[in-house]
Amino acid sequence: MKTRAAVFHGPGRPLGVREIELEEPREDEVLVRMAAVGICGTDLHNVKGEWQRPTPMVLGHEGAGVVEAVGEGVEHVLRGVRVAFSFVPSCGECGDCRRGRPAACVPLHRAIAAGTLVDGRTGMSLDGETVYRGTATGALAEQVVVAEKVALPLGEDVPLEQAALLGCAALTGVGAVLFAARVEAGSTVVVVGCGGVGQFVLQGALLSAARTVICVDPVESRQEQALRLGATAAVSPDELKQAMRERLPDGADYAFDAVGAPETTVLALRWTRSGGTCVVVGLPAAGARLDIDPGEFNRREKWLTGTMYGSEDPAVALPILLEHAR
Repeated sequence: MKTRAAVFHGPGRPLGVREIELEEPREDEVLVRMAAVGICGTDLHNVKGEWQRPTPMVLGHEGAGVVEAVGEGVEHVLRGVRVAFSFVPSCGECGDCRRGRPAACVPLHRAIAAGTLVDGRTGMSLDGETVYRGTATGALAEQVVVAEKVALPLGEDVPLEQAALLGCAALTGVGAVLFAARVEAGSTVVVVGCGGVGQFVLQGALLSAARTVICVDPVESRQEQALRLGATAAVSPDELKQAMRERLPDGADYAFDAVGAPETTVLALRWTRSGGTCVVVGLPAAGARLDIDPGEFNRREKWLTGTMYGSEDPAVALPILLEHAR
């Protein structure tokens, strides 16, 4: 079958809308007509050339749409059902999957690096040439074939353009707070980076009943949005030191780096209190390395950890997020 997709040919080159060949759904797959697709930092890593991926490629993985067809073996998704995508069609068999950590699935991450589905194919082509899939999904198309477990049913009461963000930005940001850090009520929080994921980290902190949430971002419009969402304060990196002296002189109980660059991780760790927890949420460019003082860990007993996709099975996390969205 044919469909149209936004095809990425390499860094510095515009995406081109092309008609591509799309394989029909296999036994355990579904065909989804896309209604909305978010643009994630993961996509931008590819566009900027910070990650090396095969091309041509259809980017996009946080999307929502309506199921148009299902394979014979599909059991839990019906035609006409509204769905959001989860980009973790994990193998279900590796050690991480058995431990309930599907976002850390090794075969999945190999597939993401190779631009394929977990089974090694892409199911897309253009003029006889293989078209690869961004983040094992490739959602920037009018129609997409994905495994049944990728398409998570939504119900009818959340608009699809909002539901698209639930599949990645919200699961990542809110999940970092609720499931990775498990922020306690009355805690204090610093959020470094207030783009899409950072705004969801903020909302996760508010859902956790954090007492104080300070957001940090150099972009004024993002600071304003953070304040509208309920941040205690929103400042630029240059203003952070003064804001912390005034509000959290001992540092925050929890700090989240929603950017993932080495300098933002160091900043988040710097303003984590002694005994507090710093969580790296954003993904760095390939080859990035951290240079940190070991004294942060032994003398000040801080915890530095990371999270992938909210540290929870999307099938478990999405219904929780849908309830909060409602």
